[in-house]
Amino acid sequence: MWKKVENYSLNFHNKPRRTAIHLKLEDNTDAVMDHLSIEELNTLGTLLREEAQVWYHSTRGDLVAHSAPLHEEELD
Repeated sequence: MWKKVENYSLNFHNKPRRTAIHLKLEDNTDAVMDHLSIEELNTLGTLLREEAQVWYHSTRGDLVAHSAPLHEEELD
């Protein structure tokens, strides 16, 4: 199910070296995208910073920047 991202944090853990993005979703639930490369963290961080509306798919872990997902099938 698509849920709007309300807030986020980008995290780099030095020991062990790993990255994660923590998302706060519109229904007050949390999601974590982890084990990202530095490039992926940078790209997704840019998307989260620059796009007005970002949506997270709670079962697949997908992110989209879109005014609003219209139908599940259209964004699959």
